[in-house]
Amino acid sequence: MTLFDWIIAGIILIVLVYLSFVLTLADWLLALKKGQAVTLLPERKGRVWPLWTQVAMVLLGLALCVPLFYFLWIPLFEIPVQVGRILDVIGLVVYLAGVAFVLWARRMLGKMWGLSTSRNVKLRDDHQLVRHGPCAFVRNPMYFGWWVAMAGLVLVYPTWVVLLFLVFSVISFAGRARREDKALTERFGDAWTRYKKRTKFLIPYIY
Repeated sequence: MTLFDWIIAGIILIVLVYLSFVLTLADWLLALKKGQAVTLLPERKGRVWPLWTQVAMVLLGLALCVPLFYFLWIPLFEIPVQVGRILDVIGLVVYLAGVAFVLWARRMLGKMWGLSTSRNVKLRDDHQLVRHGPCAFVRNPMYFGWWVAMAGLVLVYPTWVVLLFLVFSVISFAGRARREDKALTERFGDAWTRYKKRTKFLIPYIY
């Protein structure tokens, strides 16, 4: 790897660690301790799993990523060196643009932000609709920003494992967005319906 490669890798890694562990997991664990967040494991007859089991699930998920990256770090296709450098720069710009959109959306959502899972959505007791910032034109701005960031990563690292993570995040977040939409419809009724009419679901100005 050249110095240029190390700089790009460092920028990407630092931002990923911040988004995943500082901005997301830390806030989720804090909310979980207060009983204001969804659990990764389903409740057992009304009883919530202990906090350590949730942390163990996160660590298990991270451990499973190691063999995925090891065995699937296979190039999608051969790229000439000069073309690769151009894709690196474009990909980094796209990646940082997506991250900036995620951070903007996270800031606008404030305490209304909450982590949902493939099974459950949990709204705060005092939950309010956020209709400013990126939420003025798209209802799930953080998901969209993450997809843009992942698309940038595919340009920088065009490998099967990165493409797999992009596809998985599209499928997973689209499903979560639908469950969140249902929960918000049940909570806010006509107010949410009116908001839906003037905004896009996942992709600004398109869908």
